[in-house]
Amino acid sequence: MTLKKNTGRKILRNMRPTVLQQCGFAERILPFLVAFVFSLNVLSALSSPEYPEFPESSSPSQTPLDSAFYARYPYVIVINEGDDVEISDDDFYRNAASVQFKSSKYDLPAEDLVVRELRETVLPQIRRDSLKVVRVKLRGAASPEGELVLNRFLSEKRQLALYDFVREDMQIPQGDSLVLETATEDYNYLYRQMVQNDDPDSEKVKDVLDKYLPSEQYTRLKGALQTIDDGRLWRRMFATYFPSLRAVRMFIVCQRKPEPKPVEEISPIKPISPTEEEPESWIEQYPRRELLSVKTNLLFYGIYMPGYNRWCPIPNVAVEYYPLRGHFTYGASFDFPWWQNYAGHKYFQVRNYQVEARYYLRSGNIDRRPEGKGAAYRGWYLQAYGNVALFGICFDENRGWEGEGLGGGIGVGYVMPLTKKGHWKLEFQLQGGVFYCGYDPYQYENPVNPTYRDGLYYYKWTQKASLFRERQYRFTWIGPTRVGITLSYDLVYRKARKKTNGIRITEPAKPTKRYNPFVPYERELKGGSK
Repeated sequence: MTLKKNTGRKILRNMRPTVLQQCGFAERILPFLVAFVFSLNVLSALSSPEYPEFPESSSPSQTPLDSAFYARYPYVIVINEGDDVEISDDDFYRNAASVQFKSSKYDLPAEDLVVRELRETVLPQIRRDSLKVVRVKLRGAASPEGELVLNRFLSEKRQLALYDFVREDMQIPQGDSLVLETATEDYNYLYRQMVQNDDPDSEKVKDVLDKYLPSEQYTRLKGALQTIDDGRLWRRMFATYFPSLRAVRMFIVCQRKPEPKPVEEISPIKPISPTEEEPESWIEQYPRRELLSVKTNLLFYGIYMPGYNRWCPIPNVAVEYYPLRGHFTYGASFDFPWWQNYAGHKYFQVRNYQVEARYYLRSGNIDRRPEGKGAAYRGWYLQAYGNVALFGICFDENRGWEGEGLGGGIGVGYVMPLTKKGHWKLEFQLQGGVFYCGYDPYQYENPVNPTYRDGLYYYKWTQKASLFRERQYRFTWIGPTRVGITLSYDLVYRKARKKTNGIRITEPAKPTKRYNPFVPYERELKGGSK
């Protein structure tokens, strides 16, 4: 059948059933149905475009953590927001990761198993889980065969090397919590190892530790260990246990991100009435700790002056400034004897000004020595000083000298607290160096014309007056310059203060609980950040 210029509608209307049956109705109508469905799909796509379906939120707080993974690494602890965790010494030694160092080295060993584990497995998983590192607890140590000062230096450098590695890899902000506990010579871990290995000499070591370790007498402790069994135990510990003491042990505390909170309707800002206080936006805390001490040298009050033939106490006063961190302190002293006897032509008049810097072998960091735990700076120290002096000394009418000088040198001393809180201290000091001065001798009455009496003092100069120049004589002293037994008192303390909204107010506050070397004080956020 031939069709000419007829639409589909006319064909269907004019066709008879017999013709439709003959031609096959299904075969003839199927193309029109396909075209109709295709046009509907095109129109629906143009009218309402189809957007891709996004999966449900995969927030780390909603995605369960792989607890089996973190169970394999017990030195990583995951807590919820607002929770806190206390790590006891038993838990620390049992579960902490240990990075071993070579003898006398503090560079991070890149091929250490724990370092590779952190770099390749643990830290990448923490990043994938979007956990926040809220605390890194490190305890560095060195084996006790070396000098105590060197071991303290090695242990501090080792723990900072491991912390820098974790901080840079995790991109931890500098304000995050950091707990540094320098063990120096970790005798507690040494004893734990011996107990775990059922060492028959462990009780001998324990007796020595119980005797000297509480009072931190490390030199005597080490000497006692070296004498057990004529040194055989020390040599055996050196080969068996000391390598594991050259390490930094670490705990990482991570925090889950909180569940997203629904957006609340913002209410209009309520004006603050004159009787209402504006809420605190942030608080910065200053711990209470000694700031300045005043002291005096007791030995100077018992000075006997030869030639003067009498006791001449030397009044003196000194101050010392204590920072919150580090090993260094800074001080100044003033000695001012001003004795005179006009009738006997005797004078002992000195003005001596001295400045100094001290390096205490024991650190005074606020996290280790908070207020109430004793003196922050005590024990042995090394000193460097410089001084300027003016003097006038006369023993009789023919023996007198006046002049000025300057000097400098080094010293050593020991500070011993006298009270439990350390407010009163006793210092023992010895310093030596060089003192260089220019001076002129003088006498009573005129040296050129002794018969001329005017009751004045003259320089000892009998040559032509125009040739006279002051301070023509020189004197240099090299040797001991000061011996002291000094009584000191902490006169000024830093007050426990809080800084709120830029206004400082006096308020009791607890000392900071942990030490952060990157920021001077801890900051607690309340309702926002500054």
